[in-house]
Amino acid sequence: MTLKRWFAGFFLLLLMVTALFVNSILFSARSVQHNYFQANPASGGVLSLSELAIVEAQVAELERQTAPQRAEAAQVQQKAAASKLALENARAAVTTQQVKVLAAVAALEQQAGLPPAAASGAFDIADVAQRLERVQAQRATAAQTRDGVIAARAELIKLADAEDALAPMEVELQTVEAELGRIGEFIQTSNRAVLGLKGQYGESFDRVRNEARALQASSPLGLGAKLVSMHPTFLTTVLVCLMGALGALLYLFPAYLNRDNNIYFADIVVRLVFGMVTALAFYIVANASIAGLTFMPGQEASSNVGASLNPFAVSLIGITAGIMADDIAAWIRERGREVFGGARVSQAAPPASSVSPASTDSMPNPHGGPVGLMNFEAAARDARAGAQVSDPGDTPPRGGVVG
Repeated sequence: MTLKRWFAGFFLLLLMVTALFVNSILFSARSVQHNYFQANPASGGVLSLSELAIVEAQVAELERQTAPQRAEAAQVQQKAAASKLALENARAAVTTQQVKVLAAVAALEQQAGLPPAAASGAFDIADVAQRLERVQAQRATAAQTRDGVIAARAELIKLADAEDALAPMEVELQTVEAELGRIGEFIQTSNRAVLGLKGQYGESFDRVRNEARALQASSPLGLGAKLVSMHPTFLTTVLVCLMGALGALLYLFPAYLNRDNNIYFADIVVRLVFGMVTALAFYIVANASIAGLTFMPGQEASSNVGASLNPFAVSLIGITAGIMADDIAAWIRERGREVFGGARVSQAAPPASSVSPASTDSMPNPHGGPVGLMNFEAAARDARAGAQVSDPGDTPPRGGVVG
């Protein structure tokens, strides 16, 4: 291996590592823009991490201010639940006692020979007391019945006291619920403010924030933060160009590994630029849709084409165009002829003798793209033989004029 070939290989390797590093950062930034556009189409995919940090700080401040109220609300809610449970138990006990008193009064009326009282919808202590008075007023009332009336009156007094005890419990529950409502209104106001701040970034604020943090952590010198704030169309264009360069490097590596090929610095640079230019041209042609001028079927005009395009699809276009730069350049030329009527001025087909036969044993040619079976040593020998048989007299002297 010659020193020049070694330096060319080292230069090729250095370009590949650089392309991988830069493409990884650029692809990550473009992926964050694409996901942000899916969550919030109104943003156009442009994300400012500095503004996101300000909104995040405002959200944290609002949550910090409402933290005491949230803790108080939890305590008041527990108190309200306890008061409600106690009130329900007391009401259940009163209802049970009412049933027992009514049953005892009905039994006393039956013992006294009185007709059963008409059923009423609600329990009335005064009505029950009058019924007991009628039982006791009977002259034929036995002593056992009188004792039952006395016991029923005692139970009725306890029942009245129990019903009177319900009123303070109801007032206490209303007070606790009012306090809970006041605190809840303050918290809801804060929550609405938080939702308003988060709503600027769509329905997935946490996802956008987490992806932004991951991008900042993986990008040196804040490069990812700067890239993600650029216009998606510009970022997509740069991405497709760099992916074209990556495809060109993938094209050059097999050619370099073949020892029959002489790869020079000029070949690497030219092929690199050619891959980038072809990738950009193919990207423009693939997305061209202006006034019905379409090269790709099914394409429709879109003002957010840069933001809506998936970065994987863009990378595929760039890498494919970088590897197949020669074929894609010819394809674009043919599409241009079809669209602009170039078939009328197309050149005649070359003679059959000048067309090289196709071969399945093709290899990359760094000086002109994929070719058929090529023997570089035979070509070099033919060139040297031609130089030996040429007439030196046919060559004009330097600086002279041939008559």
